Amino acid sequence: MDISTSDQLRVLVVDDDELNQRMMNLILTREGHHVQIACDGMDALRAVNTHVFDIILMDLQMPNMDGVEASRRIRESENGSKNAYIVALTASYLPEMGQELFSVGIDNYIAKPFDVEHLRQMLNYGLDHRKRKATGALPAENIPATVAPLSFDLDKGIAMVGGDEEIYRELLADFVEKLPEKSVNIENCFNERNMDGLAQVAHNIKGVSSNLGALQLSEYAGRLEKSASGGYTIESLAGIVREVVEISQKFVLDASNYLTST
Repeated sequence: MDISTSDQLRVLVVDDDELNQRMMNLILTREGHHVQIACDGMDALRAVNTHVFDIILMDLQMPNMDGVEASRRIRESENGSKNAYIVALTASYLPEMGQELFSVGIDNYIAKPFDVEHLRQMLNYGLDHRKRKATGALPAENIPATVAPLSFDLDKGIAMVGGDEEIYRELLADFVEKLPEKSVNIENCFNERNMDGLAQVAHNIKGVSSNLGALQLSEYAGRLEKSASGGYTIESLAGIVREVVEISQKFVLDASNYLTST
């Protein structure tokens, strides 16, 4: 996958496993990014003291200094400037860790094993973070600011309803009509600290959007459902709530354009 020079990222991969290091380095350099490797948290601190990175892919479980402590110290060294977008890499992510990761300045996470498309999505976040930093438009909150382009797989959606595009269009139109209200329900549940209601609305969106080929919306709604029902604090859900609402809005726009243009 070729990328333009303006989209090249300076990436710090922090992982104590040599095979993981080689794999990440191969994937990232092949796509045109500049990669540096750190073998643990202490090594990562030395790297950020001498280089500027757009995104840090931070393994959580490492000797000498784990990823949580390393991320906390990196944020302290930035003095509020939030230079890098930090993504946690973990094979054992637990819901109760949500507030801890949020509080130390970690922006997002990838659960191992992950696929390349998921990694690219995180890189998109890092690129957007860099652009916002350059324009002074970074938000004050320690949450992802925007969402990656919507994955709206029309062929998959039509296949899910047996290949009948007319039926697909009817179901899609019905979902598009109801989705704005569901987004409002998500925000209301969040503001009312109604975790059960939040999980229920997210569950509904996850299932329907998956059946319609809206893969990104389904993925993020699933994360919200899991987080809301898995012991997170309401404060730590602010970022994912915002993302689901924004993805929903973009999906409505994309789907409406498809419905009116065909």
